[in-house]
Amino acid sequence: MFYLLFLYLLFQGNTIASFSRVPYEVVKQCLQTGQYSSTKEALVTMWKAGGLRSFFPLGGVSIQMLRDIPYAIFTLLSYEYIKDNWVLKKSENDPNNRWIRDMIAGATAGGIGSYLTNPLDVIKTRLQTVGSGGVAPYGGSISACAVAVLEEGGLMAFLRGSVPRLMHKIPANGCFFVFYEFFRRMLKVE
Repeated sequence: MFYLLFLYLLFQGNTIASFSRVPYEVVKQCLQTGQYSSTKEALVTMWKAGGLRSFFPLGGVSIQMLRDIPYAIFTLLSYEYIKDNWVLKKSENDPNNRWIRDMIAGATAGGIGSYLTNPLDVIKTRLQTVGSGGVAPYGGSISACAVAVLEEGGLMAFLRGSVPRLMHKIPANGCFFVFYEFFRRMLKVE
């Protein structure tokens, strides 16, 4: 029963987080593709062109959730597995270096979650990067986008951008789980 509640809360939290991330991702991707030269220009131009809808392209929220929820599941389950089978066992004999093992476990889990969801990240980026005409790419269809990526570069096309993503997610998760475990121990949360 606990795991069902855990998965339900994970789903709810990630749904809200995913929805709130979409406008940021859309503006970031417009800047990265050179559509605008500054954040201010992007915000003003996008708002004038389509109002709030400019920040939530067709299919953008769905694919954000489709990437974020599995990412959280893979990362958290990987972390718990590594923690139970390595961190806690090694910490019995060497409690002073627990933080290093927490960091390694978190970094590894973040890498696993990032790598496994990179194909969804490729699709998310394409769906959320609206061209200068303001038309939603692939008609906002996740499946049409996936087919186009596959036809364009085969299965390897779904791994594009995985190295920079891993370079971000591995250290970020390592740091996150160090502090997560520190505060769990400090607050005596089991």
